[in-house]
Amino acid sequence: MRIRKVFSGFLATIVMSLMVQTAFAADNTSTQSRTLIICFSQPEEMKPDAMDGFSGASVLQKNTLETGSTQYVAQLLQKRTQGDLYRIETTTPYPRQHDALLRAAEKEQETKARPSLKTPLPDLSRYDTIYVGYPIWWYTMPMVIYGLFEQNDFADKTVIPFTTHGGSRLADSLREIARRQPKAKLITRVLSISRDDISHPDVPAQVEQWVKHIQPQR
Repeated sequence: MRIRKVFSGFLATIVMSLMVQTAFAADNTSTQSRTLIICFSQPEEMKPDAMDGFSGASVLQKNTLETGSTQYVAQLLQKRTQGDLYRIETTTPYPRQHDALLRAAEKEQETKARPSLKTPLPDLSRYDTIYVGYPIWWYTMPMVIYGLFEQNDFADKTVIPFTTHGGSRLADSLREIARRQPKAKLITRVLSISRDDISHPDVPAQVEQWVKHIQPQR
């Protein structure tokens, strides 16, 4: 009888332990982020007043040159949404000098290049909401962003673009994304920040207000 009671108690302990582990795993899964922030941001070695409308905003004036403008906005979004952040880097680095970067971007556009990524994208199936940020180069998205939307499946996901620019705002972004991802839930109320405003102290509040207006209801 005593052996049976000891065995029953031991079995109950095992069952309880398994229940706790299962509950912990379920809770851990529920707290995992379902939001991904993808950004392409290329810092430049140049004086801020040398920028023009062709390249868009590519460097954050008030921080180090290692942080591009789009990356700065992406970091603000990550802080606000608690999402995962992935920065696009290409296998062939872009020039950091302004004029050389302009020429490289123009050549990519002329040849319809699709630059390859240095590191793979995260598994998109893990996410419901995906922010995608990029500068406007030569009045359109960088070619690497075209490749992003052509080579991956965003069907049924909420896709939220944001841009930094030198005067072109969104350019043709929404149309081009919609053509390549017709099954995505594309948010058209886009955040677009000029190079002239990116270092303004009210940008964090601007980003926060924008997220409040467009963040999908859960």
